This record gives sequence, C-alpha cells and structure tokens, in this order.
Amino acid sequence: MIIYSAMPLELILEGSSDFSPEYLELEAGGLKLLVEKYDNQQGKVVRLISSNPHDYLNPLLQPGEIIKL
Repeated sequence: MIIYSAMPLELILEGSSDFSPEYLELEAGGLKLLVEKYDNQQGKVVRLISSNPHDYLNPLLQPGEIIKL
C-alpha cells in the first residue's frame, strides 16, 4: 500500500493497531456469511461465501450491509 499524503505517516496510522473486530461465521438460508459483530443484535456483512454467482447479486447480503444476528 502506498499512501500519498502531506501528513506524517504516524498520524495516519495512529490507532490502527488497536482495532481488532470480532468476526462471526453465520449460515443464513444455506449461505455462509462472515459478519463483523457490532453488538449482540447487529453485525456488518464482511464476506459472502457461496459457489452460486447469483447469490452475490442479493443486495441484502453485500459487504457493508448491516444485518440482525
């Protein structure tokens, strides 16, 4: 990764080593999802694991979507 910035690298990367999200692997409707846990009831889809290309077109399961756990 190359970062082009006038700011010192220490300021840009400050706090990035402290970030350690909790990931859950869930199965919903026969699909495997990797979800970043926000709290006990919500999570953000990080990854969809499926061999069917049509599953990736579902807007409810796209990475970044917030789902109920």
